[in-house]
Amino acid sequence: MTVRLGVITQVYDPETGSAAVPGAISRALAGHGHEVHVLTGFPNYPTGKIYPDYRMRPYQYEFRSGVHVHRIPLVPSHDRSAARRAMTYLSFGASAALRWRILRSVDAWLVYSTPATVAMPALVANTLFGRPYVLLIQDLWPDTVVNSGFMHDGRFLNAAVRGLHAFCDTAYRRASSVMVTAPGMADVICQRGVPADKLSLVPNWVDESVFRPVPRNTELARKLGIDGFVVMYAGSLGDLQGLDTAIEAVQLLTDLTDVRLVFVGSGVAEDRLRAAADGMSNVHFLGQQPVAQMAELMALSDVQLVSLQDLPMFRATLPSKVQAALATGRPIVGAVAGDAARIISESGAGVVVPPGDPHELAAAVRGLHSLGATARESMGCAGRRFYEDTLSARVGSTALADALERASMNGKGGKRR
Repeated sequence: MTVRLGVITQVYDPETGSAAVPGAISRALAGHGHEVHVLTGFPNYPTGKIYPDYRMRPYQYEFRSGVHVHRIPLVPSHDRSAARRAMTYLSFGASAALRWRILRSVDAWLVYSTPATVAMPALVANTLFGRPYVLLIQDLWPDTVVNSGFMHDGRFLNAAVRGLHAFCDTAYRRASSVMVTAPGMADVICQRGVPADKLSLVPNWVDESVFRPVPRNTELARKLGIDGFVVMYAGSLGDLQGLDTAIEAVQLLTDLTDVRLVFVGSGVAEDRLRAAADGMSNVHFLGQQPVAQMAELMALSDVQLVSLQDLPMFRATLPSKVQAALATGRPIVGAVAGDAARIISESGAGVVVPPGDPHELAAAVRGLHSLGATARESMGCAGRRFYEDTLSARVGSTALADALERASMNGKGGKRR
């Protein structure tokens, strides 16, 4: 059954890190034989600056890797300002909600729901044109706002939380189905009144043409100056990742002279982390790297680090760095709690320590260091098998495609204008 499907997402290729997930989803849906249209903004994540090959304009169309991409303007920002961040979210939601011709042109929409305001155009498409939509929840709102630290306690924060609760409740109620990417999310959303039979679990997968096991490129390692036992963090360098703990942990391992901590990526916490590691020859910052090179970069690591602060909202999330490490067959040390910790342990790919504890993290790295390369590679292979069986594009895209096909059939009686 061929269906004209739409994906609403604020981030999209060529944006990197977690922003690359919507591209993988869209290509997988196209791989099921559907015509896929993406409504998105101009690429600016994670720096908040428009990418060099783009310039802001009222509208831009691309045909990218088998997917129709419709880009619309937004106010780009990814700094510490709550006002500017809110403007980015709201400007995309409002801009997309005004694209009536695009919104009514598909049979069903998939909403890649982060931030929550991405549901605004889907609600318009549903109200005005009868187009059904499926919510794919990436993180819990308004929990994200409360725990991000961008807004402080007070009347404004309380009003924002009440407004977001009301908006999210409406988005959940109007959706044909609600899909979550981590088990803990389903429990929270059920408690907020969404019927259990409307909920299903579809963990994110990664771009499997990029994230796959590859041999170690010794020439690339030499070029980048990476040698020894490499603990690599690949992703956004944000405040919520708790990466200061990793630097503190490495300071406790000075007797292991071959241990290297390597950061791949950028973000709002980068300057602070560089300052914290000033003078440390065993901490390296590689900056933002091309997505196409990520598998080769990750293959240079002996262990991949996954780190998040221990906040309630993170116990019910599965960060894409877990899937990326599993898909590339790398062992993991996870300074995480909740669903992410459970997956790392269940997969057999790594070890888990409490977030924010440099002594426990140092001990875990020491233990992985002593295991030897053969044992670590066995852990990585176990993780790869787990990914293929439970988290892969084959598994997740089939579930999403089925949900969208059902939604499109149920919406055939909707308004057609």
